[in-house]
Amino acid sequence: MFAGYIPLNDDTYHFDFNKLEAALKEIISARLQNEDFPMYSRQAHPPGISQCRTFVVAKMALNMNAAPTLFRSYSVEGERSTKCTIWQAARATTAAPTFFKPMSIEETPRLPIAYVDGGMGNNNPAQLALRESLRIWGRDVRVCLVSIGTGHPSATSLPYNDSELEDNVELQHSLFDEITGFLSNAASKIPYWDTASRIPVGALNLIKIANALKSIATDSESVHQHLFEEAAHKYPYFRFNVERDVGDVGLEEWKKFNVLTAHTVAFMDLPERKRDKIECSKCLMNPAGFYSISPR
Repeated sequence: MFAGYIPLNDDTYHFDFNKLEAALKEIISARLQNEDFPMYSRQAHPPGISQCRTFVVAKMALNMNAAPTLFRSYSVEGERSTKCTIWQAARATTAAPTFFKPMSIEETPRLPIAYVDGGMGNNNPAQLALRESLRIWGRDVRVCLVSIGTGHPSATSLPYNDSELEDNVELQHSLFDEITGFLSNAASKIPYWDTASRIPVGALNLIKIANALKSIATDSESVHQHLFEEAAHKYPYFRFNVERDVGDVGLEEWKKFNVLTAHTVAFMDLPERKRDKIECSKCLMNPAGFYSISPR
């Protein structure tokens, strides 16, 4: 049913990647006087511009099972240096499927590799950051891990039973609307969808499974739970993640920025969050108080 309607070409993505690239280059040029400034470089930054170690995460579009690719602004032993510009790395890590076209990066002498958003399986990079700290400074480093989330998502569920689907046309349309939010223009290209009384149960199950897999692929809470348990008595760990009304705002809903702001401010003003902010600030301002990462 979806043959030919899943976004594949430049004109079938939600947003124009050219506009994003132009905006990135403008910001980088204003800051570094060179829109093509490399992600990793030994050259000096402009006066007054300090440099901190930074990485962004992407996945290879043609091998999603491969380990995530880290585009680093620094070098670590055993990993090849990043050979791309800052804007290329930014494009790769923001290439969410169906929203922006994958970013092809040519790393000489290799052929171009297409990358998509690292959130597809690595939506919470906090654990990757912890591993990177070990690569840079070793296990004796004193760390304070701070993780900033994008909101708690609603619970992930699997398909309803067939009998419920057969008799609930409103549910059928609701589920289809969810998935078409990620398949640009799909609904408008499927004949008679708006007037259909029902679609095959098998197709509905496929849609719901796809929606569930989408939620699992972008899940970040499982990483948080793992780090929370691991951090006990090893290093201070703080996570700030709005608990309600934010996690299900879609990537394309940029006009809801004011809603995100309001809920985030309210969340950070809660008494327990104020306490966490104070404790986090103390840790960041007093490195001597950090724990060392315990050997495994």
